[in-house]
Amino acid sequence: MPPPASSPTPEDHQGPGIILRQQAPTWWEKCRRIKVTPQQWRLAAILVAALLLLSWIYRQIDVAALHDRAAHINGPVVFILMTVLPLLGFPVSVLHAVAGVRFGLGWGFALVAISILLQLLAAHRIVGLAPNFFARRLNALRRRLPDAAHQPLTIFTMLLPGAPYSAQIYVLPLVGVPLNVYLAWSLPINVARSIVGIAFGEFSDRLSPLTVSLFLLYGVIIMVLSAWSFQRLRKKIAAGRPPAEDDPKPPA
Repeated sequence: MPPPASSPTPEDHQGPGIILRQQAPTWWEKCRRIKVTPQQWRLAAILVAALLLLSWIYRQIDVAALHDRAAHINGPVVFILMTVLPLLGFPVSVLHAVAGVRFGLGWGFALVAISILLQLLAAHRIVGLAPNFFARRLNALRRRLPDAAHQPLTIFTMLLPGAPYSAQIYVLPLVGVPLNVYLAWSLPINVARSIVGIAFGEFSDRLSPLTVSLFLLYGVIIMVLSAWSFQRLRKKIAAGRPPAEDDPKPPA
């Protein structure tokens, strides 16, 4: 007695060389799957509160007079301060806005890029002179970093949410990232981020609802792209091969 015929499968109805593939989700479906955590909601609330506070402070200051006084401040002194103070932990975004007020958009951007380059070179050298000091101070941040190769580790650290600029530029030399990789990725990321602060300083004396909206839009785009890149990189590192023996290891 012949065995009963098995039920046909989808492959039996395919023509030669035809492979059934699952349809890729659309961008709207991907957006619907994004879950906003309570921490992200708190961060958004803090940003809104900060913007309201800045708006109130802006109304209390004569910005035009501030620009006039800034034009007479010694330029080399401003450049030295905006290069040295971030190495000591001073908020870098404030200094970028000062550069925009004093030097304008073009010269401000060029000088900020040079100052960031000098800060990275100095940070790499300083960590080499006192590694034990920075190992104690940056232990909490170092524990948040993945065990990955130099390039993704550098990008991951520069996109890490909530990490201060001074801690980011010191922790990478601490975990063994060489100078060429350190500069190749840290410099363009930080220079791109500085544009918002410089432009805000340049146009702070003639802000309009349109320019404020453009600043907010650009800031949101930078934040979204950074968060998206960070999440993709974290998944890629987690799914990658085990680190090789010559990959960077945090010091004990």
